[in-house]
Amino acid sequence: MKTTGLSLILLINYVCLVTSRRSSSHASTTFAPRHNLATTEPNSVTSSLPPPANRNLFHSAHQTTLSRQTRGGAISIPQIRETVGATIFVLLDVFFRRSFRARNIAFPSQLGGCGILLGLLLLLNLMSPGLGDWIFEALSPGAALLAKWLPVFFVPGLALLPLAPPMGSMFEIVKVLAVVIVGFYFSAFTAAFAVLAIRKYQGLVEHAPPATSSTYTGATSSLKSKPFSPELVKFLLSGTVLSGAVTIGVSKSDHAYAGLARTLFMSFTTYAAYVCGARLPAVITTVVHPLVTSTLAVFLASHLLGKATDTSFMDVLSTYKTGSLALKSVGAGDILLFLLGPSVVSFAVAIYSRKKVVADNFMVLLIGVLVASAGGLYGTAAFVRAMNLGGELGRILRLSMLARNVTTPLAIAITNIIGGDIAFACGVVVLTGIFGGTFGARILDQVGVRDPVSRGIGIGASAQGLGVASMAKEKEAFPFAAVSMVLTAVMSTVLVSIPVVKDSIVNLAVGK
Repeated sequence: MKTTGLSLILLINYVCLVTSRRSSSHASTTFAPRHNLATTEPNSVTSSLPPPANRNLFHSAHQTTLSRQTRGGAISIPQIRETVGATIFVLLDVFFRRSFRARNIAFPSQLGGCGILLGLLLLLNLMSPGLGDWIFEALSPGAALLAKWLPVFFVPGLALLPLAPPMGSMFEIVKVLAVVIVGFYFSAFTAAFAVLAIRKYQGLVEHAPPATSSTYTGATSSLKSKPFSPELVKFLLSGTVLSGAVTIGVSKSDHAYAGLARTLFMSFTTYAAYVCGARLPAVITTVVHPLVTSTLAVFLASHLLGKATDTSFMDVLSTYKTGSLALKSVGAGDILLFLLGPSVVSFAVAIYSRKKVVADNFMVLLIGVLVASAGGLYGTAAFVRAMNLGGELGRILRLSMLARNVTTPLAIAITNIIGGDIAFACGVVVLTGIFGGTFGARILDQVGVRDPVSRGIGIGASAQGLGVASMAKEKEAFPFAAVSMVLTAVMSTVLVSIPVVKDSIVNLAVGK
């Protein structure tokens, strides 16, 4: 497990490293702890001009670093720090997974690891002032690298939808999309406006200018530059073509490593399509998230590979996620879902960067989370029943919708508790994240929610990881989005773990 996940994260960062444009020096950014919202500049919530794609996303303070020339690109100190930091998060995630499993702890290790790491940083800084900050600075570049690729890790949630049980008629599919869209508005508005009302009463509302986030993390559009370098695009496309040819060749000869070649091909396809989708004109990316582009590419690659190897589309797609991380049987989707774990653990760094302001606003954060978790479960249950989702045989489909605003690891746990289908649940979670990540910030702009605390809590409580990733440009809102996502997921899981609450939610969704 450790070797496979570690190899991929090192490969991706090496690709970014060797394909970067040559330069004698460039600016690198890091998280910088902010202690009070009032100390920030009026326009510091977001920046209209994004940093280059090979910079860290979390740009609170800028520093110039040295780099040395090599053939094929510049190897820079920030890129080395990104690789080391990301590797540490991978190792931490593996450690937490094994520790939780050894102790029979059912709670998802990624979220538990995020909380443990945050607590450790706070404790160390309390015991030895400056030590927590030093570790925080060391881990920040790795957290930024994982955040840059975070949306890609959600591709399996959409790509595996064709393998789920049929939903029924096209009308039922429309109903599911209605749950996604209406549900996002409901959760985002109830959480954001509840927090905004309290902060207005306290006189703490920040009157920031419109701060629409980029539609996808690490790939912000501007008129002067596009995300990701042309060299990276060329490398990924070349890797896709070459690995595809190798896969077809070894598949026809039943080579022992045919599965590994197919995994490499599908991995290249997933990343290449995401990067290419991110570089499309802004008029497209503001509507079509690159995650969707990547998912469609996976479908196309599965179809073409099936034709070339005399197998069916469904047979090829079923190998995208095998449920194993063994070298010869691992699927591209398995690796991507594995890397979701280190990304969730790394949220501790973003939260730590705003520890003081998060602590000062903990009560409003807790209220927003309570509104989002209870409202999300009961509101969705009432909505799917009112629409008669799935008709007379729609019990499983309805129950699979209830965790729509909960991050994937705990959405799976909740779905298992209430008896839904995991494939449906994951698909709805990802679709909600795509919608919230693409349109969420602009929707809050349009209704006048510009207070960073309210924005972060609203998006984090309604659009999970993809929503959090979309808030990366908003330096003050991002930590609240991360905390809100984690606490909403935990609170929702706690609620459905209470028998009387679970029964009431299930009865509301499907009837007695």
